Amino acid sequence: MQTRHQDRSAYFEETATSCRNYYLPYIEQHTSLKFGCKCRVMEVGCGIGGILSIFAAMGATVTGIDIHKPSIETAKTLFAERGLKGTFICSDIFDYSDTQPYDLIILHDALEHIPEKEQLMLHLKSFLKADGLLYLGFPAWQMPFGGHQQMAKNRIIANCPYIHLLPRPLFRFVFRACGEKESTVKCFFEIRDTRITIEGFHKLVTATGLRIVNQRLYFINPNYQVKFGLKPRILSPVIGKIPYVRNFFTTTCYCLLAMQEGAN
Repeated sequence: MQTRHQDRSAYFEETATSCRNYYLPYIEQHTSLKFGCKCRVMEVGCGIGGILSIFAAMGATVTGIDIHKPSIETAKTLFAERGLKGTFICSDIFDYSDTQPYDLIILHDALEHIPEKEQLMLHLKSFLKADGLLYLGFPAWQMPFGGHQQMAKNRIIANCPYIHLLPRPLFRFVFRACGEKESTVKCFFEIRDTRITIEGFHKLVTATGLRIVNQRLYFINPNYQVKFGLKPRILSPVIGKIPYVRNFFTTTCYCLLAMQEGAN
């Protein structure tokens, strides 16, 4: 496991930097929405709140939802230490309700962990204002580290691209042979079962009555600049238009969704 995941404050600042430099500019490029005091922003799977901190600093009313209580408590602490205002709720998103709609809903690096994807998207859609936006960022399953193997404690597994694409029996054998705990192996299998591809995502958007405002595929994930010093690079448009093949080279997909025109 990378040290950065264990230092909560450093990880908070890392995600905040990625949001400030990449997620926010991407969103602003495709909307006239101003993230001031009258703007409502919700993040699902907010973790410790690094992404939301950027919107809170701009004056937006922010709400973070996460099922992991320690992360929610850490988010509250880190916001308080920085003089930021935000509401953080430990809840399953399917149990959450709100009478006031949101201008922006964020789902970054979370969609690939959720089994009930269509149900989730419909639920989030119910929270959007008529002219609101849903921002998503997710890794295509077949990309080099689409199985999140970088979270493994064994350095060989953590640095081995495409190992998550092994057949299930061989996958389990390799992870056990490298000393990973059964609970860890189970977590990796859960990610394997809830994976998402670009094509699957497009079908999901259509099925839930949303539309794609913009999509951007990255060959080098912008997060890698903060993590590894690598300059972000957008995937070649030629490869990006080839179904299925593009998944092997897309380290992250940024996408903005909105209501279908004419929908209530």
